[in-house]
This record gives sequence, C-alpha cells and structure tokens, in this order.
Amino acid sequence: MKQNPAFTDLFLRKLASPASGRAEYYDGKVPGFGVRVTAAGTKTFFVVHRHEGAFRRLSLGRYSAVSLQAARQQAQQALGIVAKGEDPQASRRSHKATKSNLFSDVVTQFVESHCQRRNRQSTAYETTRLLQAVFVPVWQRKPVAEIPRADVLSVIDGIEAAGTPAAARHAFAAIRKFFNWCVERGLIAQSPCLTLKAPGRPVARERVLSDGELTNVLQGTAAIGWPFGPIVELLILTAQRRGEVVGMQWSEIDMNEKLWTIPGSRTKNHRMHSVPLSDSVIILIENLPRHVDSPFVFPARGKPDQAYSGYSKGKRALNALCSTTDWTLHDLRRTSATCAFR
Repeated sequence: MKQNPAFTDLFLRKLASPASGRAEYYDGKVPGFGVRVTAAGTKTFFVVHRHEGAFRRLSLGRYSAVSLQAARQQAQQALGIVAKGEDPQASRRSHKATKSNLFSDVVTQFVESHCQRRNRQSTAYETTRLLQAVFVPVWQRKPVAEIPRADVLSVIDGIEAAGTPAAARHAFAAIRKFFNWCVERGLIAQSPCLTLKAPGRPVARERVLSDGELTNVLQGTAAIGWPFGPIVELLILTAQRRGEVVGMQWSEIDMNEKLWTIPGSRTKNHRMHSVPLSDSVIILIENLPRHVDSPFVFPARGKPDQAYSGYSKGKRALNALCSTTDWTLHDLRRTSATCAFR
C-alpha cells in the first residue's frame, strides 16, 4: 500500500496503469480515502473504514465521472457516519432504496419537473424525444453518477459518424442540459459534459433532389406505408419542417377551409403559421388512420399522448426501398421550395 501526499487532479491524471492487476494509492488528507487504478486504466475512488471489528471498503465512483472534490466529500461523510457507530454502506443502500438514480428514471423526473414546466412545448417535445430515442436505450439501467465523459463521447461520435452532424449537435445540447439539471439537483457532483465541446457546425447543405430522385422517394413512401410513408409525403407536399409535420395535431387542421394552422409554440420563429393545403394533401390526410385517444395525426406507437419519433428507423427502411442516395429529410423542404420556382 502506497502513501501519497494530498491528492490533486494533476496527480490523479498522471497515475500510470499497472502492467497487470491493480494499484492503490491513498490520500494524505482524508484517512482511508484512496483511488484504485486497474491495468485497463480505470481509476475508482474508495474509502476504507472499520465497522463491527472488520475493515470494509466503500466505492465512491470513477474518477472523471466523480470529481476529486466530490469523492473526498463522500469519503468524509462516510467516515462521519462511521464515527456515529453506523455503517455507511447500509446508509447508502437505504438511500438508493428510496430514491432511484437510474438514467431512465431520472430522465422521467427531468422531463416532468423541468421540460414540461419550464420549456416551450416544441422545445420540451424535442428534448424529450432526443433523450428517449438516443440516450435511454444506451444507459437505461445505469446510475447517472456512473456515466463518464467517454460514454457521452461514444454516443455523440456515433451520431456524427452516421453522417448527421446536425443531429449530433442537437443530441449533445439535450444531454448537456440534462446533466446540468442533475448537478443542480445534487444527483451528480459534476456533469460529464463539462469539458466537452459541442460537435462542429455542419456545412450548409445545398442538396436538391431531381424530379427522378423525388419520384423514387415517393414510390418508396408508398411501399413503406404508415406512418413514415405519409409523413415523408407531407414533407414534400407542404414544404414544412420535420418537427412541424410529425407534431401535426387534428385540431390544427381545417378541412373545409383547406388550412393547417401551426401554433407559435411549434414553429421555429415562434409565430403562428398558416399553411394552405392542396387537394392532394387533403386527400392524403382524409385517408390516414385516426387514433381515437390521440390528438396527434402521427402518434407514437403505444404512446398516443406523444408524437411519432422513429425518424432514423423509418429513414433507413425508406432508403432500402428507393434508389435515391445521399439525401436527408430536410433536403425535401429545400427541394419543394426550389420546385416552386421552376
């Protein structure tokens, strides 16, 4: 066992991994407080204490996910519990039993207490969609305090590697907001996004689909069917944004006046927008199935109180059915606008 001076971040960052097994270092400031380094480079804080005549070790989390200051405070708190004759591990188990810090549970808390109360409807919807679609499937049963910076980078890098830099920026903004809220609530000591930079701004696209490519996409929408097929058709026929089309509600449509009124809460410029509907759009909407318990024209599967969110899955399926390549859903808006001036 090696005795060291008081830990500093510089000291911890420079700790080398052992060739095999693990090495332990102890802080010179707080008795029993130390860090374990494995051959894989993992650095985990712990505190050793004595309870009922036996030495016990309490893990305090991985370095970087848990800051040095936070770990040292946890160690001091644990030793304070020991001084009272109590077991800090039992105290921790009791705390976890009354308050779940699993990622999926905390996301639900964040959406209900922050997004739905403090954000505009459109912002709340998009933040919720990103967290549920991008991050929950990856970290669902993982405690928020055990999600390191490397895990965040892995998800964001994967989105960028798929050729969707704008989606990476939006996802990063959502998860950064979530972790900042966790810090405010005392669920974690430091956000794993704290030192990360947002993905670079995507180069502005100028892609406009040709008539032949647009025909291929429309043929694909007919083959893929409900709900993604009609969504893409409406993107083409109305030239509106993806979020506006997917979030369309039956109450916004006046079939007699052939008008779709999008409230300011769902538009990019925060202003109400009226969209005239062509006969083709009216026919398309009239033939759509309607969920009696949902206000949305395109409700999420199994969640009628939410709008559809399976963009990525739907786009992959559509790509497999049509020969048009290198295109995005937003390209359809640019294409429709360009066609209007041909």
